[in-house]
Amino acid sequence: MGWWERYRRFLQLSVAVILIITAISFINRGKEHYILPERLLGIVLSPVQGAVQGISNYLTGTIEGIVELRNLRDENRRLREELEKRDYMYSLLAELRAENARLLKLVNLREMMPEFETIAARVIAREPSNWYNAITINVGSQQGIEVDMPVITHRGLVGRVMSVDGNRAQVLLLLDQRSSVGGMIQKSREPGIVKGFAGEKENLRLLYLPRDAKIQAGDRVITSGLGGVFPKGLIIGSVIEVKAEEYGLSQYAVVRAAADFHHLEEVLVIVAAADGGEGE
Repeated sequence: MGWWERYRRFLQLSVAVILIITAISFINRGKEHYILPERLLGIVLSPVQGAVQGISNYLTGTIEGIVELRNLRDENRRLREELEKRDYMYSLLAELRAENARLLKLVNLREMMPEFETIAARVIAREPSNWYNAITINVGSQQGIEVDMPVITHRGLVGRVMSVDGNRAQVLLLLDQRSSVGGMIQKSREPGIVKGFAGEKENLRLLYLPRDAKIQAGDRVITSGLGGVFPKGLIIGSVIEVKAEEYGLSQYAVVRAAADFHHLEEVLVIVAAADGGEGE
């Protein structure tokens, strides 16, 4: 037996009752007095009328609730999309501000070094396995970059160019064990060689200092200009402590690098002196 055959009589009776109640409601609208049959019929049908009215109100409320819920969902989706866009814009703005601050420091460094011609570069790669050994920058031979040109930040010396391609170059960092820079104590003018020891506790050392050299923690270490690669006066770092060599013939200084090698993003390459000579 089909669904219609099973519930047909019940549905027909329900429709008939609803029509009767509706008709009575229209007939009695505005009446102040009712005749006895009307009263009896109203008493009999009152519970049914109340139930039908309740169902009607429930259905109306349910439909309105569904519509309102759908509107709330649409509004919630729209607000979430706006919030995501706003978060993205805030993040982009914060990144631009940070980049502008870093670039401003490089611009200020250029102004403080009018004797050198420099090219700004962005760090585009570094190997996780040799984080403190080398970086790749986005300028190369087409921009005038050559091997052994010094690389700096606003804090201090970073290293030197060790290989060049058309639009990129690889920079050997100051901390690398292959790195060697002529350095000296700025205050006492004691010269030495700054060597890198990446991966060890003492990342930088100023070697070959006389045993009687007057050096103390906090002294600044700068490039000496010896060796023909790095110009004189670039900041390398500061002395942490002084230690005697193994056989006591000389001493060396443990140096903390001035540059932040962990957060290198933009650098300057010294390409030439302002008068046209090499920056070396």
